[in-house]
Amino acid sequence: MTRPTALALLALAALLCGFTPFTRVQNVCPKCPAPRTDILALTNGFKVAGNVVAQNESFYVVERFGEYRPVMKTEVAQVQWKDKGGPGALGTGDQILLKNNVVLHGAITDERVNQFFVIQVGPLRHVAWHSQIQAVFKAGVRYNFNAAP
Repeated sequence: MTRPTALALLALAALLCGFTPFTRVQNVCPKCPAPRTDILALTNGFKVAGNVVAQNESFYVVERFGEYRPVMKTEVAQVQWKDKGGPGALGTGDQILLKNNVVLHGAITDERVNQFFVIQVGPLRHVAWHSQIQAVFKAGVRYNFNAAP
């Protein structure tokens, strides 16, 4: 099996399990100790390593190398927390789940019904257009973004 074929099969398997993989990043310092991460064991046998930074009623928000992905709670068999605080130390915040399975995690600062949301992510402000959005969560609870506030 050629390497491109193997990578394509791996990507297909990841899509079938519902989790969108992080961008492949090579370690720039192979001799440095790997940073501690949370490990999410999925029900299909895959493991996702990253920093669980928040949760809402549907998914964990996992960060790795500046990218945020949702990991659905129904797909998680077990979480190995890097810190003793575990899920009790997590906040909720606001999340906008885009249709490409990327999560914007921060504080929603503005919205225009049937148009867009503005979410503050650290020092940056992102605009998510209604047509790009799969789901919105405010303070950990799903928000009906099709209805007037």
